[in-house]
Amino acid sequence: MKRQPDDSFSEIGIEQALDEIAARMGEIMGESGPDAIALFAGNGSMMNQTAVGMNRHFLHAIGSDQYFTTITIDQSGKMVAAGRTGSWAAGPLDLVDMDVLMLFGANPFIAHSTMSVLGVDPVKRLKHAKQRGLKLIVVDPRRTETAAHADLTFQPYPGEDAAIAAGLIRLILMEGWHDAEFCDQYVGADRLAALLEAVEPFTPEVAEARSGLESESIRAIAEMFAHQNKRGHVMTATGSNMARYSNLAVHMVQLLNIICGRFPRAGTRITSIDMLNPPKEVYAEVNPASRPWENHPPSRIRGAGNFFGERVSGTLTDEILTPGPGKIRALIVDGANPMTSLPDRDKAHDALRALDLLVVIDTWPTPTTQLADYILPAKLQYERPDMSPAHPALKFYPGAWAQFTPAIVPAPEGADVVDDWYVFWALAKRLGITINFAGMRAMDGDEPPTTEDLIEILLERSQTSLDELRTHPHGRQFPMKEDFVKPPPPGRDAKFDVMPADVLGELNRYRNEPFAQHRAGPGRDFTHLLSSRRMRDLYNSYGVLMPTVRKRNKYNPAYLNGEDIAELGLESGQLVEVVSAHGRTRAILEHDDTMRRGVVALSQGWGGTPGQEDIMVDGSCVNALVDTDTRFESINAMPHMSSVPVRFEPVRSATTIAA
Repeated sequence: MKRQPDDSFSEIGIEQALDEIAARMGEIMGESGPDAIALFAGNGSMMNQTAVGMNRHFLHAIGSDQYFTTITIDQSGKMVAAGRTGSWAAGPLDLVDMDVLMLFGANPFIAHSTMSVLGVDPVKRLKHAKQRGLKLIVVDPRRTETAAHADLTFQPYPGEDAAIAAGLIRLILMEGWHDAEFCDQYVGADRLAALLEAVEPFTPEVAEARSGLESESIRAIAEMFAHQNKRGHVMTATGSNMARYSNLAVHMVQLLNIICGRFPRAGTRITSIDMLNPPKEVYAEVNPASRPWENHPPSRIRGAGNFFGERVSGTLTDEILTPGPGKIRALIVDGANPMTSLPDRDKAHDALRALDLLVVIDTWPTPTTQLADYILPAKLQYERPDMSPAHPALKFYPGAWAQFTPAIVPAPEGADVVDDWYVFWALAKRLGITINFAGMRAMDGDEPPTTEDLIEILLERSQTSLDELRTHPHGRQFPMKEDFVKPPPPGRDAKFDVMPADVLGELNRYRNEPFAQHRAGPGRDFTHLLSSRRMRDLYNSYGVLMPTVRKRNKYNPAYLNGEDIAELGLESGQLVEVVSAHGRTRAILEHDDTMRRGVVALSQGWGGTPGQEDIMVDGSCVNALVDTDTRFESINAMPHMSSVPVRFEPVRSATTIAA
């Protein structure tokens, strides 16, 4: 589809569209350089292995580093924490080796994306673990579906996870429940002493008052996690990573794993391997703090860093709107919907409209495609071959599982659709550049490869082959050879940096800022704190347009505790405006007593074009409430997309809505 001067769209052939797009990109690069071209990739392409191998390397080929993804919008705090503290080379323990698991702001029963621990079949695997005796601790403002199976569940205010973690660290160290031998070898006495000094102000009473937990909660958590059980793990998800002080919170939570030594040690049996990557030895050692953002010049927007070659998405709209060298003029969106995923929806709308060229590769009409100059139709997942995802730093699957899936059905007769990768290959040919596919093979032929050709390239360094995977159409659990985590080689004695100066500065600033309940509550301008929430059947914005899904999910409600609704003089089912200091969005209230009082939950990924929204079609846009200019974290410019103070203004009664 091509946008016309009157803003309507007309159908054109895919090759004509690519001719015109390449010509316009060439003009833009000639005028402003390659960094005027950017890519925004979402889960629609990041879970498509040939798209991942081609789209990012297209940017490399033209000389642009303007690569953005949705990863830096929901969990970049993990990258900051690993960059400042260091990481464990052998990764986390596998679920089968745990006696205890603690989750902060994670609901794997619904999210299905708690990677490395519960990314696959979380319900069945966690229930089996519980049957063999696993203890589960859940910390979340809502009593989630996962929390219903927990041994301990706590409902703090959003944005206060750092206080809980600091209080736990203090108590564990004071009681001697930490792993002293591990800390001696991998932390060091001086750093451990500095950590204890840093958390000294966070007594259990202070941590509980700040986070809104009941008395003795900190001790109950510490006893179960650190004293009564010695093998386990604690992890965060979007709840912690999207709130105020997210980098600090994730850092402090990760320190619990470090001081308790919750990692595979030398001699631990390896129970999962990645068959789609090269074999590697696994060592019990620290990958030292690398601070990757210091290896690149800071962004011109809020001084944000660069993470392993990825720009942070919280700055994308300003990179488009801010004049000067490096201004983005053309954007390719591959399998994403930035209009509903980027913070500050109105600014995102202005930025996308300001582009000289917006190309969107997608299978659905979205608020983003409405603004595109060209919409390129991609094949649906059943219409193309693919293989299970793999990443060197993540454990996607238990055991040694891998799968190849051929195309199941052909594209509809006469449909002018292509694989995502083809768009980038074809643009490169027209621009006279060569893509190094996945960093492994130059795409220098004149004829396009097939998707299966590309998958074979991806598997060249793997521990299996395409022919082998073809013989197991439902995937294969490869036999595991007996292997163990190895001691570190001589001289590799890096230690965790548990309390670097910038983290200490954040901790002290956090300690001196108002508690959550002092920023919102009865008698104040804002009565509630916003938190994020997943919805069954939906994955961010995916599923919002599917008729079968919408039958079960008419819109994304504003979930409130019933006592809060009554105290506000409102009704369940009533249409209200949710108002923050930055913006407002309409929402329909829904009674939900699993919510902590004083907290409202709204799901991300909904919303439409500003000023043209119909709540029963588009739902409520949470990101209209989010400010990117003044409320964000350092290093990754992560906006505060949770723990935002809000209030409610009635629009219509529940009776009117029902009618």
